[in-house]
Amino acid sequence: MPSISATLVNLALPLLGVRRFFAETDRLAERIADLRRKPSLRPKAKWQRDFTIVEDTSRGFAVVTITPRAGTKADAPHLLYLHGGGYVMDVAALHWDTVLRLCAMLGASATVPLYPLAPEHKAQDVLGAMRRLYGELAEAHGAHRITVMGDSAGGGMSLALAQMLKSDGGPMPERLVLWSPWVDATASDPAQRAVEPKDRMLAIAGLEACGEMYRGDLPLDDYRVSPLFGPLDGLPPMAVFSGTSDILIVDGRRLAAKLAAIGAAHEYHEYPEMFHVWVLLPVPEGKQALAQTAAFIRGETR
Repeated sequence: MPSISATLVNLALPLLGVRRFFAETDRLAERIADLRRKPSLRPKAKWQRDFTIVEDTSRGFAVVTITPRAGTKADAPHLLYLHGGGYVMDVAALHWDTVLRLCAMLGASATVPLYPLAPEHKAQDVLGAMRRLYGELAEAHGAHRITVMGDSAGGGMSLALAQMLKSDGGPMPERLVLWSPWVDATASDPAQRAVEPKDRMLAIAGLEACGEMYRGDLPLDDYRVSPLFGPLDGLPPMAVFSGTSDILIVDGRRLAAKLAAIGAAHEYHEYPEMFHVWVLLPVPEGKQALAQTAAFIRGETR
C-alpha cells in the first residue's frame, strides 16, 4: 500500500494540469507557447547557504553548476542531471530540490543543463550539445567520477547519451540512473493502454505528439529518440526506477528485461502504485528511492 502522503499527492496530480497538457494534444502548441513566456526557474534561495550555484550561458543555453560550500567529499561523484518534461517543458522546482538533496546526501557536485527544448530544437542538435558538455565534464572531473542521470525524457536522454558515447568511443560515465525513464518515443506498446487509466499525469497521445516534435528528421525508433531500441551492451551499470501507476512502467520493464537478457549490470526498482517521477516528491517512497539512488551511485550493494 502506498503511504498516505503519496496517496494524497496522487489524488491531487490532476490539479497541476500536467495530464491536460499531455492529453489535449490539440492545444499542445498553444500551451508550449505559454510556457515559453514564463521565466525559467532556478534553485530556491535557501540552497545558497550550503551550495555555490553558478550559471554559465556561453554555450547558447544555461548550464548550472552546483558545488557544496564545504567542498565535495573525497571521491564524491559529479552528477550530470538531465531534467524531464517531454523534451518540451523547462526544468521545474522539484528537479532543483531533488538534485540538491542528492548532492547533500553524497557530498557531490552537479551540472544541470537547461538544454534547448523541442519543438524549436531537435534530437540530433540537443544530444550533440549534451555530448559536448559531457566531454567538458569528463575532462574536468574524470569520466570515472561522473554519474549521468535524469527523469522521464531526461532519463531517455541519459541513456541515449551513453549509447552515443559508446558509438563514438568516448569515455563512459561511471554509472547511469534513470527515474521513470521514457525510452520508447513510439508509444506503440499495447501494454500502455492498460496502465493509462491509472496514470494521472501522462497520456499516450501526448507522448506521441512530443516524440514527433523532438525527433526532427530521425525515425521515432532511432536510438537517439528511443534508446530502448539502441545497443545496451557495454554501457555503465544502470539503476532504473519505475512506478506501476505510470504508463512509462512499460518502458522501464522492457528496458530491465533487455538488460537482464544480456547480463548487463543493473538494478531495477519497481514501486507499486507509484506515479510518474514520484522520486522527485518528498513522500516516503520518494525518500526511499532517493536513498537507493545514493547507495547505487556510491557503489553500495542493495
